[in-house]
Amino acid sequence: MDLNKLLRYPAAMVAANWAGLLGLLSLVGVIPAFAGNARVMADLDEHADTSGRVVLTQLRRTLRRDLPVSLGWWVFVLVGVATGWLMVTAFDGGTRVFFAGLLVPTYWVVGALFGAYVRAAGTTDLDAHRSEVLAEATRLVLTSPLRALATVLVVIVTTPVWVLAPITIACGLSVPAWLIAKVWGPATTAAQRRARADADRDLDSWDLSTA
Repeated sequence: MDLNKLLRYPAAMVAANWAGLLGLLSLVGVIPAFAGNARVMADLDEHADTSGRVVLTQLRRTLRRDLPVSLGWWVFVLVGVATGWLMVTAFDGGTRVFFAGLLVPTYWVVGALFGAYVRAAGTTDLDAHRSEVLAEATRLVLTSPLRALATVLVVIVTTPVWVLAPITIACGLSVPAWLIAKVWGPATTAAQRRARADADRDLDSWDLSTA
């Protein structure tokens, strides 16, 4: 058995994770960090030998573009923590159940929207404008709403991976990103869809069948 091949993917996941943690610790680079891991995991075989560099490149080239979304992510997290604390300390009984039933679906949907943006940022061109990434994220939500919602479930299920410090340092970002990539399936970018449409039109132009 070739030990290098055996360790290739785990090493790639660790390298991508460490690079992503740099963005996460910077606070302002959280979305590029997530998107860089998403880019690696969307095609792990292609990026396995350069996974850390791929994530760092994503951070460097999309930090400014994704800054508003990164700030929005932290607002979302802080509001979620604050409302969770309020539900535990300020409400009880039926009131707590009511607000939980109201807020959980709302946060789930918002989390799915952030997840779709991360997927779009990780599968579109690094030089794409924010509006193009938003358009791709919107397409993902509209065409695959169940997959978008399922990504939140993946994050919840993998909580021990990104909460427990030793595991987080090793693969706290990359393992959830890998599972989420499996949920989304193979990446199909806007450029790929345009190329496919052009190819289909070209084939149609050679259709010599008679009516």
